[in-house]
Amino acid sequence: MSLRVLFAIGSMDAGGSERQLVGILRYLDRSAFTPLLYTIYRGGGLVREVPADVPVHSFAERFEPSRWNYPGRLYRRQARHLAETLRREKVQVLYARTFQMGLVAHAAVRLAPLPWVSVEVSDPRIGFRDITPRFFRIKRWLLRRAYRNADRVVAVSEGVREGLLGYFRLPPNQVVTINNFLDLDRLDRMAAESAPALEPGRFHLVAAGRLVNAKGYIHLLQAVEEVVHRQGRKEFLLRILGDGPLEGELKAFARARNLENHVRFEGFVPNPYAVMSRAHLFCLSSVYEGMPNALLEAMACRVPVLSCDCLSGPRQILEGGRYGRLVPPADAAALAEAIVDAMSHPGPWLEKVGPARAHIEREFSPEAGIARLQQLLEEVHASSRRLVSP
Repeated sequence: MSLRVLFAIGSMDAGGSERQLVGILRYLDRSAFTPLLYTIYRGGGLVREVPADVPVHSFAERFEPSRWNYPGRLYRRQARHLAETLRREKVQVLYARTFQMGLVAHAAVRLAPLPWVSVEVSDPRIGFRDITPRFFRIKRWLLRRAYRNADRVVAVSEGVREGLLGYFRLPPNQVVTINNFLDLDRLDRMAAESAPALEPGRFHLVAAGRLVNAKGYIHLLQAVEEVVHRQGRKEFLLRILGDGPLEGELKAFARARNLENHVRFEGFVPNPYAVMSRAHLFCLSSVYEGMPNALLEAMACRVPVLSCDCLSGPRQILEGGRYGRLVPPADAAALAEAIVDAMSHPGPWLEKVGPARAHIEREFSPEAGIARLQQLLEEVHASSRRLVSP
């Protein structure tokens, strides 16, 4: 009999965690597992990519937003609804991705006990306070308690694991690393699809990700200002794939700096790989990350890559600069210098493209990632059964 696993996440918006979850749902062995999906919010750009055999349950389908949300009320309602879903669907293992979902999951399994796994996707040493400015201390205390009560905590990179161990003082044997993986067959098919022709005579740089502080787009725009206005590289064009709450602020910055002919905000793009694979350079300008899918995807698309050297993620992926250029985070001058070097001396950048793709095929294939995850799910289920057996 297959193991019923509910995969829980806030939404299916077009982010790295959501894309990773789509890949997990697609590759999970149906002879051993029956996957279900649970979201807090309705919809999202990636809902249509969820495999047809995966039932989708959503808190938002049952509960409309309330005008009277005193502190903790919404959280408790979400936990109760998730617990009801776990019981009704006879779930045997819960997989909660992102720390926000982990908080809800922890409360839910206290109402409907079962083994569960919490997945952290960013380094808490930097990202936690930025994401949770309200009630920071109590959320940190609640999350530490949640992690300690989880059967396993999964980090998406070694840097994230180090952050979890230090920031939340977790036992080392409770935290494991499972790297994100890429569905390379799907990526290659999508990269080969048609896309609008690139403007001739321009140097095309692509960035991809949510328009939030963590992605460091303000520093990238400052670098663009340096490249275009001070270095005089008028052929430069940056295309940002993604949407988010900072869109208005970033567009206003670009207008104020007279960069509108050199920066394009493309919004949500259903097929980013067709755009990415045709670019001259990809840039990850993030201030902090976990295991950035966009960087992996650009390398798989055979594009030269430039990345900020965040506390976790990029250095591991690029092996210290072997497969792409690393610059300090939040450093517009360093970004600009590297961009101009890629424009002026493309040869050394292009030499890294082939080895980078081979590195992705070796280290970030679906086979390796899904095998480790399936082993973990079976382990936590077996451990729970042993604990309750007579």
